[in-house]
Amino acid sequence: MGEIAAYDLTLVEGHFFKDAFEGLLFDRDEVSEAIYDASVVASVYDWSLEGICSYFSYLSPSCWPVTADLRTLTQCHKKTVLPEWLDDHGLMEILESGKVPQRAEEKLATQLIFETYLALISALQCGELIVKGRESALAEAVDVPASLWSSEFSYVSLRRNELLRVDGDQRQVLAEDLTIFVAQSTKAKRNSNSDSKGRFVEADVIRFLEALGDQPRSTKAEVRREVLQLFPGVSGRQFDRLWGDYAPKSFKQAGRIPSK
Repeated sequence: MGEIAAYDLTLVEGHFFKDAFEGLLFDRDEVSEAIYDASVVASVYDWSLEGICSYFSYLSPSCWPVTADLRTLTQCHKKTVLPEWLDDHGLMEILESGKVPQRAEEKLATQLIFETYLALISALQCGELIVKGRESALAEAVDVPASLWSSEFSYVSLRRNELLRVDGDQRQVLAEDLTIFVAQSTKAKRNSNSDSKGRFVEADVIRFLEALGDQPRSTKAEVRREVLQLFPGVSGRQFDRLWGDYAPKSFKQAGRIPSK
């Protein structure tokens, strides 16, 4: 996690901010599996995108800051707990501690969710990604200045797909209908880094994937990390294409992988 370069850009290109964020959460094995595991042990919480959007309750309606760090987001992460969800012992534990006890699965999912959000913001701050938005419903969509993604007064409303300026009690919608695009310079940089012997590299990756059938099953995310490390120049998009064509069926079947 951490760099947008590790993501498949098709998950964000041309999508609303909210939809791009949802894709990065649920279409990537590492994050989606962590969210699934958390939903099993903390099933009273809503682990859908709508629920996740409401977890950071610093401002209403579910606004997330663009300058916060991972520790700040995690510390401010709060949920409403209704007494009827808990037995007497659980309720007493919360009353005595003043906070909801978290299990390891929930902590990991929370960390990965916020890391994903911050990676998306970081790519906007450095210009790898750009966002177009409208000042009003009838206005033409224009580029949102990169400086707004580094302002302490800027907040993203995930539910409303808006960028807001919040200063005390004053709020202003800076852009709505936020839509993400990959910057042309980023595309050129990715293309320039491609391996000139790509066909031979792909052949090596194909052999690697086909040989997985003799090994214990791993997640797609685990295999992706290993392939990108072993074969420099292979892009995330190339990996996904080759995975779909050549990975063993047992590795692509639905369901959780038993603990190793």
